[in-house]
Amino acid sequence: MNIYKKSLLYGAMALTLCTNSGCNSNIDLTPQGFISVDEYFKSPADYEKSLTALYNRFCYGDNDLWMDGVTDNGTVTHSWNRGYDFSRGFATSTAAFAQYKWGDGYVAINRANTVINNIDKYAWPGGESNSERNRILGEAIVVRDYIYMELAALYGRIMLYTVNPETVAESAEVKQTESPKEVFDFILEDLKTAIAGLPETPENKSKISKPAARLLRARAAAYAAGYLNDNAYFSITLEETAELLKTAPAQLGEFGKLFTTGCQNEDEIIMVKDFSIDYKNGWGQWYNQSLGGYCVTTPIKSMADAFEYIGERNEDMPYLNKDPRFYETMYAPGSELRSGYFNSIPNNVEEKEGRWYFKSTGDYGSLQDKNVIIGDVLAEGGGGEWNKTQTGLTWKKYFAESETWSTWNAFVIFRYAEAYLLRAEALIETGGDANEAKRLVKVIRDRAGNTNDIDEAVTKLYNGSLRDLIRNERRVEFAQEGLRLYDIRRWHIMLDVMNKPMEGIEYNEYDENGVKTGKRIVLQVPGGERGTFTEKDYWWPIPQAELDLNPGVITQNDKW
Repeated sequence: MNIYKKSLLYGAMALTLCTNSGCNSNIDLTPQGFISVDEYFKSPADYEKSLTALYNRFCYGDNDLWMDGVTDNGTVTHSWNRGYDFSRGFATSTAAFAQYKWGDGYVAINRANTVINNIDKYAWPGGESNSERNRILGEAIVVRDYIYMELAALYGRIMLYTVNPETVAESAEVKQTESPKEVFDFILEDLKTAIAGLPETPENKSKISKPAARLLRARAAAYAAGYLNDNAYFSITLEETAELLKTAPAQLGEFGKLFTTGCQNEDEIIMVKDFSIDYKNGWGQWYNQSLGGYCVTTPIKSMADAFEYIGERNEDMPYLNKDPRFYETMYAPGSELRSGYFNSIPNNVEEKEGRWYFKSTGDYGSLQDKNVIIGDVLAEGGGGEWNKTQTGLTWKKYFAESETWSTWNAFVIFRYAEAYLLRAEALIETGGDANEAKRLVKVIRDRAGNTNDIDEAVTKLYNGSLRDLIRNERRVEFAQEGLRLYDIRRWHIMLDVMNKPMEGIEYNEYDENGVKTGKRIVLQVPGGERGTFTEKDYWWPIPQAELDLNPGVITQNDKW
């Protein structure tokens, strides 16, 4: 985080000027082609250009889609992919993923600070009461606070600054926070200014609005309550979600449409990281193998098991009769894929008239109306072995487009469903109205098509704990949306859920005559035995490169 670099617009690198007597006085030392803040911000259009540069950095990369791979929701397939070491419990301070999140975050923070600290270089008509000024300021504040929230929740002790240092000496004055409390408290106060100045409805869903700022404040307060063991913060969550539900649509969107091209047109969506035909999102490689992609992150068994059954479980087809969100979130044996069925069970297909089907005497054998897509079973053949899912499951959420490599569907940052579940959680954690919490959760379950009675589910599936049902609801609703890591940390369940082996699909064993032996097989993920997760893993390490660049300024987290 070279925070001592001079804050030139567009991240221009500062130049070291020669000051000794050997410098030739007729040399023009003025950097050419760079624009400093002193020469910029002459009109509202200049601020809009700076916001565009900020949003561009906010949307940069695909880090969000790797986040579930380092939790109990999924895993990372290849040793060279980001998060593989965090997923399996042997990360070090040189972990690439930690460096990406830290470095990318501070580039955006510097851009946000540039806008915020220069908001009044232009003489706005009406001064601080100018609505355009306050909107621009609010948008920059929200982006900065969003990133600071993530950094604090990942690393705990970060560099918090609101003015970009311009010299090495100034950078040395920036102090590392002692705990995330300082950051959370700063964010929660800072967002008040943003909320006051933002419009209720943005120009488009890729821009920040008042509801986006409110949901960020509600989320940050919930994070603070968990990370700091102080449920008093939930009062802010309750305050903001009360306002959000006043503006929520009468009906939430169709779940599957929230994660495909055009999702920003759904009323439930508050904000997205948007992409276009000119600026693709670049995550084509996540598609399942039979669609021609790479299974670089995949769900694991515990993620599939988190979805409730709607009705009876069929031991021969355990991935049928699930909560309908299951089929919009992942592909599992028996899932419809293009014009056929997805299969990842070994030795479970047969050929008929030149086409492949589920083996009629095997699992899912009654599904003979469509052929099976070949190529997703390990060692089945078909090429691309190293790209196949190692768990037998693969993500569908965000990867349901028919074109695998030229996709530009947006990534959802905020949607109203989270307001419902955050409010339900806050009510339970603060001893509030449990019936209201149930009503809020029921809205989410009804939209999904989960017809299970909440009270009955609490008794039979969640050991009598409404809190556990709400937490599981958040897990299945927001799977592959990048929130799970923060949740298992703030709920203090990380060691419980991560110190378990990674497992894949389950299926029946059959003998050579096609008769069930009575043995259940659980696919074992190659290298699926995780290292031991300990207390140190509640924080990521401060990237070693940052320590090396800033000796004595930044110190490492404990036991890293």
